[in-house]
Amino acid sequence: MQSLFTGGKGRRTLDSVKQFTTLIGAGTSVAGTLRGSENCIVNGTVQGDCEIDGLLVLGEQGRWRGNIAAATVIISGEVNGDILARDKLELSATARVTGNITSPVVAMAEGAIHQGGIKMARDGAAVSSFQEKRKGSTDPVP
Repeated sequence: MQSLFTGGKGRRTLDSVKQFTTLIGAGTSVAGTLRGSENCIVNGTVQGDCEIDGLLVLGEQGRWRGNIAAATVIISGEVNGDILARDKLELSATARVTGNITSPVVAMAEGAIHQGGIKMARDGAAVSSFQEKRKGSTDPVP
C-alpha cells in the first residue's frame, strides 16, 4: 500500500513503521471497541469505535462503521464515522469517508471522497491564534 504523506527527509509514513501487531483480515468481521497502543491493519469489516495510540491502516477492502481515534490514520477503504488523528491523517485515492475528520495534518489524494467537516488545528491552536489576532485590535472582545 502506498502512503501519501511524505514527512521529513522524504520518508513515507509507513516507511518508519517497524511492525504491525494487529491484523484484521479481509474475511473477518469485528464488532466492539478496538483499544490498544500498537499499530493495526484492518482489511476486514469493523463495527464499533477505535481508540489506539499507534497507527491505524484501513486497507482498500476495509470497511469501518464507527468512530476512529489514533495517533496516525491511513484510510484506503470506507469509513462511516468521525476520524480523529492526533498526528496525521492520510486519505488515499480509494478512500471513502462519511463523517468529520480532525487532524493537524491531512493529506488527501486525488480521487478520495470525503463528506463531512474538516478541522485542522492542534488542541488549543485555534484559540491561541484568535487571541493573538485580538491583541493588536482595538475592538472590544466579544
